[in-house]
Amino acid sequence: MPSTIVPDPAATPHCNLAPRDVAGLVEHLAAYHAHFAPAFARPEQAWWAKQYLHGLLSDCPRKSIEPMALALGLKIRAMQHFIGQSAWRLAPILAGHQALVGQTLGEADGIYLVDESGVVKHGHDSVGVAPQYCGSVGKVANSQVGVYLGYASTKGYTLLDTQLFVPEGWFADDHAALRRDTGMPTDLTSQTKPQIALALLARSVAQGDVPARWLAADALYGDSRAFRDGVAGLGLWYFTAVACSTLIWRRHPALIVRPWAGKGRKPTKQQLKTPTNRPYRLDELLHRLPKSAWIRTTIKEGSKGPIVYDLAFVRVTEAREGLPGPRLWLVIRRSLTDPSDVRFYLSNAPETIDTASLARMVGVRWPVELAFEEGKGEVGMDHYEVRSWDGWHHHMVLVLLAHHFLVWMRVRWHSRAPALTLCQVRLLLLSVLPKPVFDAAEALERVRYYQRRNHAAAVSHRKRTLTRLAALGHFAL
Repeated sequence: MPSTIVPDPAATPHCNLAPRDVAGLVEHLAAYHAHFAPAFARPEQAWWAKQYLHGLLSDCPRKSIEPMALALGLKIRAMQHFIGQSAWRLAPILAGHQALVGQTLGEADGIYLVDESGVVKHGHDSVGVAPQYCGSVGKVANSQVGVYLGYASTKGYTLLDTQLFVPEGWFADDHAALRRDTGMPTDLTSQTKPQIALALLARSVAQGDVPARWLAADALYGDSRAFRDGVAGLGLWYFTAVACSTLIWRRHPALIVRPWAGKGRKPTKQQLKTPTNRPYRLDELLHRLPKSAWIRTTIKEGSKGPIVYDLAFVRVTEAREGLPGPRLWLVIRRSLTDPSDVRFYLSNAPETIDTASLARMVGVRWPVELAFEEGKGEVGMDHYEVRSWDGWHHHMVLVLLAHHFLVWMRVRWHSRAPALTLCQVRLLLLSVLPKPVFDAAEALERVRYYQRRNHAAAVSHRKRTLTRLAALGHFAL
């Protein structure tokens, strides 16, 4: 297994930007917002969207509605209404967003990315909240989980669309009041995450503004054969992780139709010609491969140097209900430092594809994780404090726009500042983004607001506590 140490591809960073370029960020942000303004039904909605984008891109430590409105000198209730209650359609905004992403990042062999991201929540009144696995804490927690569609190319990556996952328990009769109070669509039905992801993908493919050849996803989606078949039906090549228990044949097994015995209906159902030729698990195949099947491969250049794995590429037939299904590529990734760390991937890419293209796909899911990290660290993706269905989706769509604005500027400046990161673009933006005056008078007004709010909250909490105690017979109100 020969290995080749590739030279460092990164040149010494340079940043040939001038102060006038940074000053122009304000105009660029206005032009970016103007691209979406016509998608809003009313001018005041477009105006509020601009203010919310400013808040998400600002240096406000907490990017929920109250602190952003206070920092921008805006009315809190008005911003709450815009995000949580105002009726503005997402479809035209997302259509404009994806069209712009196609212009910014689009490449013929681009890659759709599917993943989910969760946010831990306190209480049980926010739409879709339930004890469920939350990747941000790595365990089951009371949380909301969104399914996201992303996109990556050699130019960069961003998020395209999203929908909140609603656990099945929320569709039970005992949640009817919560569904009504949180504004869940009355025609919404229980869907799995792979079903939501496939719907997001189909919508984007139908729009046709984002060129792509591939879809990459983890085993949550790859283990759904319906999801993979749906991706293939859209004309895309999937590259998805799958469980080690997935059943396959190395060679495509022969099928027969049992001979007719002369009585009853003639048999039509196919069965294995050799009943003992049963499929086996992927982790069994792992031990059958010769050493020569493994190729030591640099799959990408990481922040600390090349990322190298041992890879094996095998043509297999997937078993479905005991019969042969599609003929697929199986890619096995094995760690150099811990050979027990193995991952399996299935792909419907053509048999003639070169293995270098498959090796490239092993490392392409990292961009969606980076998009989540940047979304939460730079533009307040997980800072929302809304409970309604519309509130969650309105916030998330504007987060998608804010993240892509940073990507948009990084791509525009790439030839002059190739090492520029999204964090650094936002740092430059913060230096010129207009800020309301915050003087002693404004500080005092904010203190008075906090005191009024805290007092009202304390009175409300005390009233609920006394009511509960009275119901238990401890006090008479």
